[in-house]
Formats: sequence, structure tokens, C-alpha cells
Amino acid sequence: MFCSNLTGHRLGLAVSQTTRITAIWGTFFLIALVITGLLEGRVAKRTVAQFGNIGAMLSFVVIVASGILVNKSVFYSGVVLLGIGSGISTVANLSLMFDLTVPGMVGLYIGAWGFANALSRLTGNILGGVVRDVVTLVTGQPLTGYLMVFSIEAVMLLIATIMLQRIDVNAFQKRAHEPSYIDKVAISAD
Repeated sequence: MFCSNLTGHRLGLAVSQTTRITAIWGTFFLIALVITGLLEGRVAKRTVAQFGNIGAMLSFVVIVASGILVNKSVFYSGVVLLGIGSGISTVANLSLMFDLTVPGMVGLYIGAWGFANALSRLTGNILGGVVRDVVTLVTGQPLTGYLMVFSIEAVMLLIATIMLQRIDVNAFQKRAHEPSYIDKVAISAD
């Protein structure tokens, strides 16, 4: 939605042209899914996730630059990079999620991941619309609203990339297999 509106407002693309943006993004997303899926297990999952996050983050920077430069080629490069980065991130994040589960609770973890993913998309869409509308209202420039939203998304991906460094699958697995406090109390009561 935001890419279509940005290109319509700033780059002067017709509605028929902006509807192709999702197809371009989706094509490169699927290509990245397949290639990353084939490489899965050969490269460290956190490294792959970082690569995907950085690619997606850079794509938002490129999209912001395209709006400032009023350059369609730069914009489409950003869309392609976004498809690739988000495809890579999807495979790596799902793979990491499976490593951060415990036997017998995989369904619960997948459900929690699905809920968190859907909630983050909802929150992102609502906040993106609010930020765009408020910034556009304050500045009187629709472009500024769009660029602010894409800039915030780039910053959020930078934060996620930094936070990803703290994930330790081995520490999680060790803690997950230790008996809980209640289990320890129950064992000591016997």
C-alpha cells in the first residue's frame, strides 16, 4: 500500500503500474525463499537472518532515496531488494524459531510465532498509516509522510539486527531442558 501510494504521488506512476509492485516484490521474495531454503543448514541461521535483515533494511533506505531523487529505477531496485531481503529473513527466522522450541510444545511455539507475526503486521500497518497521516498533516507534504514511515521501518530493522546478536539457541535449549522451579520442588518433596 505505502509503496503504491509513494510511487503514485511522487514518481507519477499510474495505478496499473503501481499494482505491479507487489508482483515484483513477490517474485523476488519467492526466489529468495527457494534459494535460501536450499542453502539452509549450510550457513549459520543467525548469519542468514542478519543478511536478510540488512538487505531489507537497505531496501527501505533505497526506497527513501528513490522518493528524494524522484527516480523510478532506484525505487524498483529497492522493491527487488526488499523481496530478496524479506525472503531470506523469512526462511532464516522460521528456521531459528524451530530451533527455539522444545519437543512436545512445537505447536504452541508455532502458534505463538504466528500470532506475534500477525500482530506485528497489524501494528505496523496501523502505525504506518497514523505516522504517514500525521507527518503529512504537519508538513503538508505526502512524500514526507511516506519517507518517514520507510525510515522508521529501516531503523526498526536495524534494531532487530542488533537484537538478533543476543539470540543463543544453545542457552535456550539448555534452559528449556532444565526442570522448572515447580518441578524441582515437587521432586524434593518426594
